[in-house]
Amino acid sequence: MKQLKRYATVLVVLFDIYLFTGGYGIHGRIYNMVAKPIANILIDIAHMVGGVNAIGWAIIILTAIVRLCLLPIMVSQSKRTTISQLKMQKLRPEFEKVQAAVKAAKTPQEQQAASMASMSLYRENNISLTGGVSWLTMAIQMPIFSGLYLAIMHANGLKSATFFGFSLSSRQILFSVLVLVIYLAQAYMTQLHIPAAQKKQTGMLMWFMPIMIAGFTLVSSGALGLYFMVGGIFVLAQALINHLYYDQLQKHVDQNFVIQKTADDLLNQQVNAGTDSSAKTTRVRPEDLRPRDVSEDVAHGGRNAGKQHRSNDQ
Repeated sequence: MKQLKRYATVLVVLFDIYLFTGGYGIHGRIYNMVAKPIANILIDIAHMVGGVNAIGWAIIILTAIVRLCLLPIMVSQSKRTTISQLKMQKLRPEFEKVQAAVKAAKTPQEQQAASMASMSLYRENNISLTGGVSWLTMAIQMPIFSGLYLAIMHANGLKSATFFGFSLSSRQILFSVLVLVIYLAQAYMTQLHIPAAQKKQTGMLMWFMPIMIAGFTLVSSGALGLYFMVGGIFVLAQALINHLYYDQLQKHVDQNFVIQKTADDLLNQQVNAGTDSSAKTTRVRPEDLRPRDVSEDVAHGGRNAGKQHRSNDQ
């Protein structure tokens, strides 16, 4: 199954590369192969709905359909990411030991051995290096969202429409404000369960993204504002679902996650494998990869100095 998913990911990524390298404007591949069919669907939905607000409703309906179809995939990905984060929290003391070993390394060989132990902590304890993110899911979404965006932005008859008196061809401050509120709420929900140490690193970016999206809608059309507003509601719903499942996921990790190999196990393993056939290569000792106490160094230094002194007397 993993092998099949790997092949599927490669094929979808290659197809995405083919689409996006063919240009992004109205003459590009992604516009002709994805955006045009989406634009035709929007117009068909507008004809079925009818009325002066038909285009606006068509944008809402199609965006909702696409997001609704992808919501189970997105929620599943969020669960995997959360589980990966919870496992990382349990392994934090082990990672701190490895980081200390990297700092204490005195030679390139020692540093390489400690770095390899860090990578092995992920692999041996079955934690994804990508934090549970599915590349297949991302690869599937990119052409869909880009095509929908390009259709709303460029297709004839879409931007020129109105929605309850709001022109979809010009910027709408109200839409941008609503987009900002929705994405700020999503950012707040996302950060509720992020550890304080990690929050310092990602917090600024999480709060910057809503401002950037709202700013983008402010300088573009009301049609795109409507698109991001509907999409934001589903992103917020995804964050809410993840929040509601968090305690259950934490309980699952507490009950089922067992550390298979500790930092000490992996450091010793790297040390034992760190020999070389060359006579010039020295063996890396376990004690060399662990932080040493200053008093211990002084004691060793005192003994070595005494031995040297006796040797000189002789």
